Amino acid sequence: MALINNWKKLTNETPKNLVNAMQQLHHASQCVAAFGNSLIPKASDDSQSSLNWVPDIKALASQEVNLKRRVRLALVYDKFELRMINENENTMGVFPLSGQTKSTALSFVRTQARAMGLSGEDVQPIDHYQLPEHDLDKGAPFLMISPEDHRELAKYRHNASLVLREIAKMYEYASEVATWPHHFDTASLITVRFDDTSNPEKTVGIGFAPADNLCDEPYFYVNHWAKKDNISYDSLPSLPEGGAWKTDTDWKGAILKASAIAKLKEGTAQYELTDQFLKEGIEASLEILEETAVKA
Repeated sequence: MALINNWKKLTNETPKNLVNAMQQLHHASQCVAAFGNSLIPKASDDSQSSLNWVPDIKALASQEVNLKRRVRLALVYDKFELRMINENENTMGVFPLSGQTKSTALSFVRTQARAMGLSGEDVQPIDHYQLPEHDLDKGAPFLMISPEDHRELAKYRHNASLVLREIAKMYEYASEVATWPHHFDTASLITVRFDDTSNPEKTVGIGFAPADNLCDEPYFYVNHWAKKDNISYDSLPSLPEGGAWKTDTDWKGAILKASAIAKLKEGTAQYELTDQFLKEGIEASLEILEETAVKA
């Protein structure tokens, strides 16, 4: 019951209209990811660049960095600002993004780093992936056109973190839920089979993603992967209403569009559909992989 009560009711029934705000947030998040990526030792899964949702300030924050004290850089959704916070989530510096560019935002981050004893050049943009081309990369300023859209997207991140963390806790070999700056999805990966060298051989992923080549609006997903992909998709397990299989690309899995959730008028119903989709999607993926997953 506590989870249902913590779900934030979604009110925008046309999530396609949130795409512009999501793109602005995605590009702004690169500064946050660069902070952790530059100042934390590299991890094999690239998690030094990953982000976590901080519900009390409605923000995606970097991994913690120990610079005189423990700090994180955060992207606050409803204010559309960068905020340096300490281990108690107290504010140490603020940079409103509207009217600023990616270059000036990076300058703010470097100024914060210098204030904590580093060289500004210690913080560098991430260069091992590229985002889809956008005017922001050509010097256009950030702009929060609709504060309401940012508030709605904060609800999505909150809800995704809420439901995904609870489901990931059910599985022994599920990774921690995190937001990944490349695709901007909030996700956990459940390993269901390891090879003889302890590397994943079959996995099931659960997550929430922005509009992309798979779907033209935000969506929740369950996907699966096998090192030896000899899977037949002639017959697929059923999904809850609103769920749909995608098996015609390298990405194999099921999606639940945000519009299918938002059209439900009650927050309880929205939560229950999302929870049901993810849980049944996992079971369906395990059936396809002909595997079981170790429960925690």
